[in-house]
Amino acid sequence: MKKVVSFIALGLMIIVLQSCGKRAIYDQVYDFGDKSWDKEDTAVFHVDIEDTIKQHNFLLSLRTTKEYLYSNLWVYIEITSPDGSVSKVAEKLPIANPDGSWIGKVSGTLVTNEIYFDSKVFPLKGKYIFKITNATQEASISDVLDVGLRIE
Repeated sequence: MKKVVSFIALGLMIIVLQSCGKRAIYDQVYDFGDKSWDKEDTAVFHVDIEDTIKQHNFLLSLRTTKEYLYSNLWVYIEITSPDGSVSKVAEKLPIANPDGSWIGKVSGTLVTNEIYFDSKVFPLKGKYIFKITNATQEASISDVLDVGLRIE
């Protein structure tokens, strides 16, 4: 009987702890099939927004191989709102520390970084379009597998 009560208590604790985390309203990834991010490649994300009251956190995910040559990656984030207005910012995505150690999670030959870049309320209901492009001086950045957008 004591084991059953302990098992139920453990199960309830897991459920409570999971519900405390941020819930994503959007979480998608754009895959670079050839392991390189060319200047012409634009990751496009279409997000339908209904909530114009709550504050939302914006995160970018970036997966690279351990062969990635740089300590960061600059991207442009362009957001088109439902009324057609457009905003564009440059964002630096840190990938490695100055000593060369990886900042993100390393699994085998992959490095996964999740970078918080903004927090705000959506001013309008409707469809937002997020475009993420390579903002470096290089025509192509090799060893980049994918980039993702998560809105919590």
